[in-house]
Amino acid sequence: MEQTIEPTLQRNYPMRLATSLGVGGPADYFFRPRSAADIQWALRFAEERQLPLTTIGYGTNLLVRDGGIAGLVIQLADSFAAASVHGSTITATCGCLYGSVSKLAAYHSLSGLEYAVGIPGGLGGALFMNAGAYDGEIGPLVREVHWVTAHDSGVWHTPEYTYSYRFSRLQEANVIVTKTVLQLQPGDQRTIYAKMNDLQERRRCRQPLEYPSAGSTFKRPEGHFVGSLIEQANLKGYSIGGAQISEKHCGFIINRGGATAGDVLQLIDHIQQVIADQFGVELQPEIRIIGRQRLR
Repeated sequence: MEQTIEPTLQRNYPMRLATSLGVGGPADYFFRPRSAADIQWALRFAEERQLPLTTIGYGTNLLVRDGGIAGLVIQLADSFAAASVHGSTITATCGCLYGSVSKLAAYHSLSGLEYAVGIPGGLGGALFMNAGAYDGEIGPLVREVHWVTAHDSGVWHTPEYTYSYRFSRLQEANVIVTKTVLQLQPGDQRTIYAKMNDLQERRRCRQPLEYPSAGSTFKRPEGHFVGSLIEQANLKGYSIGGAQISEKHCGFIINRGGATAGDVLQLIDHIQQVIADQFGVELQPEIRIIGRQRLR
C-alpha cells in the first residue's frame, strides 16, 4: 500500500502511473521536487541511506520492468516547471514540457524549436537524450546547462555540453540537470506557426497517438528506417500479451490494454531477432529500459 513519509516523498509508488506506456512495477521511494534545493535534499536522503538513485521526467521514453525500481526515483515534471524569455534566449527548468517550451518560443517569434512542438516529455529528458525530430535536435541550441549534486552545483557552457545522436554528456555524468538556457533566432511568427502546424499534422497522421506508447522503440540504424524493416518482416500488428507493434507506424510498440513490461520486453527481443535474421541489422532500443526483473 502506498504510504507518504514526507510531503511529496512516497513509498511503493506504481511506476505505471509515471510512464506514458503505462507499465512498470513500484518504486521504493518516489519524489517530485519543486526546486533545486528540493533535489539536493532528496540526493542527500538517498546518500545517507545508501539508496540507488534514478531520475526521470514525464516517462515518455521509459520502460520500467515489472519488478519496479530499487531506491529513490526523482521525477522532474510539472512541479518543477518554469520558463522565461530574454531576448533570443529561453531559460527553462527541466520539468517544463519540451513541446510547451517550443510553443513559448513561437509566441515570442523565436525560431529553432519548431521541430519539438509534438515531442512528448520534459526538457530534462530532451537534454539527457539529445532529443530531436524532423532534422532538428536540442544539442545545437544549448547555451548553458545548470546542474546539482548532493553537495555541489555548477554550470556547463556550450563547449562543455557534448552531444551526438541520442546521446549527451548527461548520460555519463553523475549530476542532475536543473535548468538550461537555449539560444534561438528571431523569426517570422506566421512562418514559425505554419511549420509547427505542418509537423503536428504529420505526427497525427503517422504516429499512434491514440494508444499509450514510449515513442520510437529503436534508434535508427545507419542506412535504414526501423518502421520499414519491421513492416518488410511482416511484423505489423504482431503482439505479445497486451503489447503490439503499431499498425499505424511499425517503429512504435503500443499498449493495447493490460500490457506488462515483460510483454513489451519480449516483443522487443522478438523484433530484434527477426530483423537480425532477415536483414543482418542490429536494432538498438531508443527507449530507456530500467528497473528490477522481479519484485523482491
